[in-house]
Amino acid sequence: MTGDKKIDILREFDPLTEPEPSKKGNTDEDVTSKKDDADTQMGGEINTKISAQDTGNEEPFYDFQLFVKQLQTPGADPLVKYTKSFLRNFLAQRLLWTVTEEIKLINDFKTFIYDKFSLYEPFKSLDNSKTRNAREGMEKLIMGKLYVRCFSPSLYETLQKPLDDEHMRDLNDDNTLLEKIEHYRFISPVMLDIPDTMPNAKLNKFVQLASTELGKINRFKSPRDKMVCVLNASKVIFGLLKHTKLEQNGADSFIPVLIYCILKGQIRYLVSNVNYIERFRSPEFMRGEEEYYLSSLQAAVNFIMSLTESSLTIKDYESFNEEYQENLKEVAKEREEEDKLKKLEVPNELQPNSTVPTPLDEVANIVISKFSELFSPSEEPTQEEAMRPKQNCNDEEVSLLIKEIEEKERKDTLMTLQNMFPDMDPSLIEDVCIAKKSRIGPCVDALLSLSE
Repeated sequence: MTGDKKIDILREFDPLTEPEPSKKGNTDEDVTSKKDDADTQMGGEINTKISAQDTGNEEPFYDFQLFVKQLQTPGADPLVKYTKSFLRNFLAQRLLWTVTEEIKLINDFKTFIYDKFSLYEPFKSLDNSKTRNAREGMEKLIMGKLYVRCFSPSLYETLQKPLDDEHMRDLNDDNTLLEKIEHYRFISPVMLDIPDTMPNAKLNKFVQLASTELGKINRFKSPRDKMVCVLNASKVIFGLLKHTKLEQNGADSFIPVLIYCILKGQIRYLVSNVNYIERFRSPEFMRGEEEYYLSSLQAAVNFIMSLTESSLTIKDYESFNEEYQENLKEVAKEREEEDKLKKLEVPNELQPNSTVPTPLDEVANIVISKFSELFSPSEEPTQEEAMRPKQNCNDEEVSLLIKEIEEKERKDTLMTLQNMFPDMDPSLIEDVCIAKKSRIGPCVDALLSLSE
């Protein structure tokens, strides 16, 4: 994305400086990486049409499990064969593709397979909403399988040798960003010109929540699910600004708080994640809001990578330098401790030797296990697949397990919100969670309104 385009997006879609008139559903809008409402779940035959269409700013229908069931029908066999052939060729022909080659190959296949949807049931009979869902599902499917070949840190861990220039640039920028974060993690909000309109204790709670949401980006493989993490973190920040009367400053307020969250969160591989989303998220799925928040994240990352004392508002340079030097000593000690722990670790032959966080997209993994042949383009299982426990789940077991995971996440969200709003009646917080379906953004916004 060019610099001019980023500026245009930040100006056009800035939800802070130019808020649009309220529309029905906006206060409930949030993005989650799983299917939303019970009334959008498949209630009968998988090719039954629903009347809901993508409208305005409403969140588009998304149900990966539905796409999986559609792909398992006999009529979709040609699509399965096309997909399996593409994955096999991508993985077998070469160990290393350049970023440019990856983008072209994957985009060309998406265009090809999306066109084929119109030829085979049940996809050719779907309405616009379900067709869009199928395209989303296909993107998630292929990127889940190609993740270790396209996500730069995973690719380097797999090959253990120098990569092409663009992949290596990702890794170098990741290291630069992490080093800058370690060096400047001690700075205060005022140094980033964040107005002192909220007690630090309360600000830190919101910053911690936003950092936690953004940090989940390493748990997922698909570009959509990673983008969800960016959106959820951004909406927590937006809610904070809205209720501290800073929204009128637009990006001038949003980006500094986002920078502060990144510095406090110390999230690894953030540059690689942002580039991965930009490269492999289909443009047709990137709404204005998503482009705005992704561009804001890129701007925040670029600021930190070039961060120096002159970038900050510092009143007492002597005190700042003392804190800076003390922080460097702490960083050095932490690295020494990490090195000691690594030396003490006993290698486990059953576990991959990797420092890259393993994605924990549990719902997707459970669903994928139901038709593992599609996700195994080679005739022989890979080492990773051979080590993975066998999962023979029927539909009822899968649904039950998904509900258990969602219930755990609901409880985690409830506990997080109760810690953020300790003076609020727990039953009221729970009511808000139920009303907002435990979606972080709307929950925080509603609770902030109630606490005023």
